[in-house]
Formats: sequence, structure tokens, C-alpha cells
Amino acid sequence: MFGGYCKNNFHDYLKDEGHFQSSYEPGNNGYSVGIGLENIKVDWLTMRFTLRYDKYDGEILASDGGLGGGYTTKASIDKSLLTLGLFPLNMKIIESIDINIGLEISRLIHENVSGIASGWQMEKPNWSEDLNDRYDRFNNNFHIGLKTRIAYDIKMGNDLFISPQYQIYYGISNEFEEFPKATKSIRHYFCIGIEKIINPKRTTAYQR
Repeated sequence: MFGGYCKNNFHDYLKDEGHFQSSYEPGNNGYSVGIGLENIKVDWLTMRFTLRYDKYDGEILASDGGLGGGYTTKASIDKSLLTLGLFPLNMKIIESIDINIGLEISRLIHENVSGIASGWQMEKPNWSEDLNDRYDRFNNNFHIGLKTRIAYDIKMGNDLFISPQYQIYYGISNEFEEFPKATKSIRHYFCIGIEKIINPKRTTAYQR
């Protein structure tokens, strides 16, 4: 079992592309809790699996358009995901440091969006609309990304360990269904885990 603080950073790769402009404020009110199983044999692989609940936030300001008009989105985002993690690359250093690299797939379970979409067009009046009135759903339903975990196992008993750990998530999929659709997420996790050996005969990886 593990849990801790999650810091989110929205970003994109479209800086100064055409008329597109964006800026992002990181979220500081996130957290994560989950459970995991590791040293699971799947054919020739030794896998780690996790199931996790994430809550994170952030702010966006983005605009785009051309000579005849333009539009802007300004929003504060707060959302929750249920995430399945699959880690096929697992290493151990000096018997106490675990490094896990894998893929995570997430499902949106809650979103709280506040903000305004606005725009202008030549020979037409400017417009402005609340995001919740304009869109049924602002965030994408599914997310996929790469995850790396580094943990240090501190032995507390014959089969029990405390595990301070750092994790970083690099989003591959876009965060939003609506403009700015190109936004992605990088998240940093600072967690504490409690690990218990449930089948000591299966592996010697925990022998210290």
C-alpha cells in the first residue's frame, strides 16, 4: 500500500506555433493512494501491478486564431482518475533500492472545471461563455502515460518494509477533449509505502 503528495504540471509542445499561445500554473493540491503487487511471474517477465486513485489540479490559459478572429480558454482544473499500472521493467540496486518502469492507463472518474471560453470574429460581436455551459465534458475520459518509480526499502521486520518513494508520470495522451487539446501532464509523486511479503518462498528478492 502507498500514498502521498502529487504535484501536477500541465504543458504542451505548441509554444509559439502559429497564433497559438499558452501558459500553465502547476497544481499543488493533489494526492495519490494505491495498492500494488510485485514480483509476479508472467511467462518470462517479472511484473509489478498497481491500482491507484489520483487527484490533481492545475490552471490553463490558452489562445489561438488568425487575422479574422480568435478564441481563448481560461480554466482551473481539478480531476480524479482511477489508474492501472503495468511495470515490465523492474530492477534492484544494492538490495534496497527498487526501480520500476512501465505504462499506466487511467479512467476519469470526476472533474471539476471552472473558467471561461471567449472569442472574437470580424464584423461579429465578441462572445464569452462559462465552460460548464459550453461543454458537457472538458477532460478526456482516458489517459495513458509512462511511469518511473524509485523506492528505498527499509526493513521493519521479517516480512515488513517501509518504502519512501518518488514516482514521475509522463503523459502521452492529451488531457483535454476541448481546446487546448494538445495539453499533456507531467506529475511528480512523493509517497510512503508499506510492503509485506505474502509469498516468501516464491522469490529471494527481499532477502536482505
